[in-house]
Amino acid sequence: MSKQWSGSRRLRVLAGVASAAMVAALVSACGGSSSDSGVDTVYFGVSGPKTGASAEYGRLWQQGFDLALEQVNAAGGINGKKVALKWEDSQSDPKQTVPIATKFVGDNSIIAELGDFSSPASIAASPVYNRGKLVQYGFTNSSVDFTKGGDYSWSPSITLDVFQERNAQWVQAKAKKVSVVYLETDWGKQAFQFFQQSAKDKGIEIAYSSSILPDSQDFRPVLIKGRDANPDAFVHLGYGPDGALIVKQLRDVGYKGQFFGGQNTPQFIQLAGTAAEGDIVNGIFAPTDTSPKVQDFVTKFKAKFDTDPGDFNVYAYDAINVLVKAAKHGGATREGILKGLREVKDFDGIGLGNSFAFDQQTRRPSGVKPIELLLKNGAFVPTGNK
Repeated sequence: MSKQWSGSRRLRVLAGVASAAMVAALVSACGGSSSDSGVDTVYFGVSGPKTGASAEYGRLWQQGFDLALEQVNAAGGINGKKVALKWEDSQSDPKQTVPIATKFVGDNSIIAELGDFSSPASIAASPVYNRGKLVQYGFTNSSVDFTKGGDYSWSPSITLDVFQERNAQWVQAKAKKVSVVYLETDWGKQAFQFFQQSAKDKGIEIAYSSSILPDSQDFRPVLIKGRDANPDAFVHLGYGPDGALIVKQLRDVGYKGQFFGGQNTPQFIQLAGTAAEGDIVNGIFAPTDTSPKVQDFVTKFKAKFDTDPGDFNVYAYDAINVLVKAAKHGGATREGILKGLREVKDFDGIGLGNSFAFDQQTRRPSGVKPIELLLKNGAFVPTGNK
């Protein structure tokens, strides 16, 4: 029995060695965070909404991603390697972004992550990305707290304090007294705090303010109170879908004054209809920009999707190109992406200007400002105000 046990034990050991060798071979074939040897495709993970209340933003992202990837891969990808996405539908829900982050960190083929759409959803997952040393590129995250998550949290987005200071500047040109509604979320509360401070600094009276629930469908009780405060203008701090309901219901309750709110998206324009004509919003892009680079982008986008691009198409398009350039500089690895973001001094984009570098303390571009957009004849156009 001793010989039989010894032989059986040797077989188990040999089997274990063979199994370990197979696992090692598979891991090597899939690539790792520090080596892209033998891999012909480079992956970015996307955590973002494909379903749920924010699905429209995921749709707009997809268009921007598709055009950017088509162009990047036609030009040779990253050092000859094709670039592709691995997308997980988060519904922009913080409860879902954390397990997605864990999945992406554990997938060695993913060299950087894009998203999530909302700042709270991204911030919830930041500890996982930072512990896992995977760049989290929150390209639509305007909360000032997002990049405080750690050295691996980066964003090209203009921050809420800058957005709301500029928002108050444009409000000041048309109103001395306003009513304000804002989303009952961490993002919405922060936006209101910054707007409130800037309004005070500029001598704007906030005659009425109220938070609103993101999933509400009837805002009339709040809007009637805001209307009865007799404001010169009504300010909405939120997203496109709720903004469209707000402005339509404002008109329903008889308010005819200036509206500031909603977003530069096709969904907002379509849902709000004529009720939003004359609306003013913050933006980063207008398809009427006459610069050759922007017009080339607009022409190619319209040829592919038969519509003009908007802010969120541009955010996504620029995000791919920034990460690709970072990887070309530092290498198609997790460490290489981080190196590129730290060292490249001439990133460019459709919505971020011709040349920028990231401030290494804030991990955001410096000096980027929003533009004022006016909804005129069913399209947002720049006013020329800066």
